Amino acid sequence: MTYLNDTMPTNLLATHRKYAHLTKEERVMIATLKSQGLSNRAIGRQLGVNHQTINNKLKRGTVRQIRRQKFNGKTYDYPYYIYSYEAGQNIYLKCHQRSGRPRLYYRSKRFLQLADQLMLGEFDEHRYSPQAAIYKARDLMSDDSLIPKSVVTLYQWINDGVFRTSNLDLFEKTKRKHHQSHPQAKKCIGPNIAQRPQVADQRSEIGHWELDTVQGQKNGNDSVVLVMTDRLSRVNITSKIAGKTAHAVNQFFINLRQKMGTDAYYRIFKTITSDNGSEFSELTQVHDHVFYADPYSPWERGSNEINNRFLRKEITKGKAINNYSSAQIIATNDWMNHYPRAMFNGHSSMDIYRKAFYQEISQLHQPIINWSVLFI
Repeated sequence: MTYLNDTMPTNLLATHRKYAHLTKEERVMIATLKSQGLSNRAIGRQLGVNHQTINNKLKRGTVRQIRRQKFNGKTYDYPYYIYSYEAGQNIYLKCHQRSGRPRLYYRSKRFLQLADQLMLGEFDEHRYSPQAAIYKARDLMSDDSLIPKSVVTLYQWINDGVFRTSNLDLFEKTKRKHHQSHPQAKKCIGPNIAQRPQVADQRSEIGHWELDTVQGQKNGNDSVVLVMTDRLSRVNITSKIAGKTAHAVNQFFINLRQKMGTDAYYRIFKTITSDNGSEFSELTQVHDHVFYADPYSPWERGSNEINNRFLRKEITKGKAINNYSSAQIIATNDWMNHYPRAMFNGHSSMDIYRKAFYQEISQLHQPIINWSVLFI
């Protein structure tokens, strides 16, 4: 009898990669060697695998065949069994498809429902980002094992249609734009941001604020929302003021300084950085440390711009600010300040600001300041 190793090059034998599944070609070799009468151990030595592996594959891929004969006008069926590499390969592929741990969302029905409610604004009338939905779910659910560890997983589930939420429902995802260059026609209306203290650039302490206004209708008769953002904690101060004018902005800071006292006011507001809008043109008259970003450079006040987009979730463009009460604006600001942030590992801006504030007060041995008046 001529065996396979007498006719097949030896470099095709005993080439199985350790710890890897058998390939289709190796199953063909098993079928050929078995048909030539080799034992399981002999086949295992030829392929470089354990003989028990050969036994398992033969059991899995063995199929029933029928040999049919006719004798004296009668038909007789004689069943026999033979190893089929095609049957073995098909069974392997089916088992491989079922292998591995089931997708987490099959076991996370409660999380799927809660995440949809958070991202669609059905939980507390505010829309949460996928990352914030994960943080919020960890607070609300007792079993963390049913919550994805990475926000990338959540975005993948959204793309796969697992949620009711779609990409169009995600506020930030449809708003992202690249920076556009503009001719530097405008000039700074005051001290440039390059003159700002280094400690403000480093975000190493609270008290350095970015400033902007949010408009509703641009008809000159509508109120605006003044928005201030602390560079370290990203905590927000918002206030509805009479209009987008230098007088209205200055009056806000004058009233705030009278309410807090000059000493406490300057300990809370160490520096202020704004854009070159006309409403901030006279800000240096009421505050000693004001700096202006370069024209057409909103990223120099990036924290403030991001918080403005948060605010726009509730105060939509084109809708008059006069239609919103001060209480509504304060409530929205409070939600923003307690929103779980990825940059703070799920903690809120208020958590960071509160901790930094009391740490600074204790280190400098300063009297306690009633900073809560800033947020009401």
